Amino acid sequence: MAHILVIDDEAHIREILTARMEALSHTVFTAATLDEGLCIIDQQALDLVFLDVNLPDGNGLDALPAIKQNRSEPQVIIITAMGSGQGAEIAINNGAWDYIEKPFYKQTLILQINQALEYRKAKHKKSASLLFQPAGIIGKSYVLKKCLEQLALCAPSHASVLIQGESGTGKELFARAIHDNSSVSDASYVIVDCAAMPETLIESLLFGHQKGAFTGADKASDGLIKMADRGTLFLDEIGELPLAAQKTFLRVLQEKKFRSVGSTRELTSDFRLIAATNRDLEKMAATGSFRQDLLYRIKTFVITLPPLRDRKEDIHDLALHFAGELCKKHHIPRKVLLPETLDILETHDWPGNVRELINVLEKTLLCDPEIPLVYPMHLPDKIRVSHVKKGLQQADTPLPADAGHLLEAFKPFKEKALEKIEKHYFSMLLSHNNWDLDQAAAQSKLSKNRLYYFMRKYQLQKS
Repeated sequence: MAHILVIDDEAHIREILTARMEALSHTVFTAATLDEGLCIIDQQALDLVFLDVNLPDGNGLDALPAIKQNRSEPQVIIITAMGSGQGAEIAINNGAWDYIEKPFYKQTLILQINQALEYRKAKHKKSASLLFQPAGIIGKSYVLKKCLEQLALCAPSHASVLIQGESGTGKELFARAIHDNSSVSDASYVIVDCAAMPETLIESLLFGHQKGAFTGADKASDGLIKMADRGTLFLDEIGELPLAAQKTFLRVLQEKKFRSVGSTRELTSDFRLIAATNRDLEKMAATGSFRQDLLYRIKTFVITLPPLRDRKEDIHDLALHFAGELCKKHHIPRKVLLPETLDILETHDWPGNVRELINVLEKTLLCDPEIPLVYPMHLPDKIRVSHVKKGLQQADTPLPADAGHLLEAFKPFKEKALEKIEKHYFSMLLSHNNWDLDQAAAQSKLSKNRLYYFMRKYQLQKS
């Protein structure tokens, strides 16, 4: 049966919930504080967590993201004494399965437990059958795993997919993986770079043209949309498509019909659309620079790829993979990236994402092709200097220096200095990792429970 955790500071609430769940033959763990609960979550695989909002050592909702991202990925039911409207809003906004109000009603409680566990079982069964690692997509981070789950879910369908993400995050790679794992994988895969098409030739390139339709049209052309018939059309950087072309393309999406330039005859093309963008299409639609109706049509499925700075635990595997590929490409002996070289790569922010990492590795490997080891000195100066500066910033923490402190006993002086260092370190750590606790924990080599401890100790909050 299920393993369930109850985090609530009221003993009688813990007793009521424990009695109800043990009567259903479930194993129950209890905690009176957030710290106790997080320790149990770290040590025990759980199926369901009942989480109180107001706890003696913090707000339960602050820990909700970390609980949901735990390796066992338990469902969470919020315990609240608020009115139903407020309770529902808290649960929905924070990704909980549901909420339950005090006092509890036996049948309602049992129904919620059963539904949450049934959903979890069905979801895990589905995820196990869906999750796969397409060739070329490297990494094991939680955020990448979630993207792969979405990829596996949408690939078999014929629905439109919008892939969002910064430049260099792998949007083209994901688009190709969707096509390769779809029902039309044997059909054509047509790539359209919307940013590279001259505005005057967009309609001709997309819809084709008749001979003599315009100056230079020496022969007829089918166009990219017709070429994608029964296959996949990938519109890269769809945010660059001019409004006039958006309007025409919308009709093609809706009716699967179009006319080539210079023709009155309607043609058909039944394609699966995948679009990608590094721009915020929602904001563009709000300002009128992207059609709202087209946006609705292209985002049946949305996959948002994380920047490399949010999946730094993948840099090690990415660097080793691409180093091997680049050595093979340039016909040089396979090189070994030293641990200190990998450390520098892992601390860099990579504004150009995976594409920048590949470019840096290529330059690094070719700068001294005969030497089998890759030393930090082989990396670009800019990256090495950035690494040194980060180290100095962390080390250069001002200590209490006035004469009054120096007259204290050593132990209280040391404790005050240590607290100053700790607060400074964890403020920088969380800010640098954009308050992503998984990433901060990986970089600091601490558990998320310890991060929560220091966040509460120094009242660190995301501004």
